Amino acid sequence: MLNTAYEADLRPPAPNPARVASHKDTCLFFGCKDLDAAYQHLRAHGLNLKEPTVAPYGMKQLWFTDPDGYGLCFQWPTTEQTHDRGAADYGIEPKIFA
Repeated sequence: MLNTAYEADLRPPAPNPARVASHKDTCLFFGCKDLDAAYQHLRAHGLNLKEPTVAPYGMKQLWFTDPDGYGLCFQWPTTEQTHDRGAADYGIEPKIFA
């Protein structure tokens, strides 16, 4: 068990402000090929989100915060060039661009 604050019988009615105060400076990034489908899925499950946008550096992104204040960003390169640049920068084995 990592955090008893999430056990049903111990869950507080609202997040503890002291515990989540530093969460706003943390964002987790996930690769997601079909951002439009992810957006539709999350909207269908009640999340109020803005549509995915393309960042100036060529990544299509769906960005929002979770209930604890952490940033979540689902993203995917918009071009093969953006994909290849990321693969080279991070030492990722190049894959076929979809």
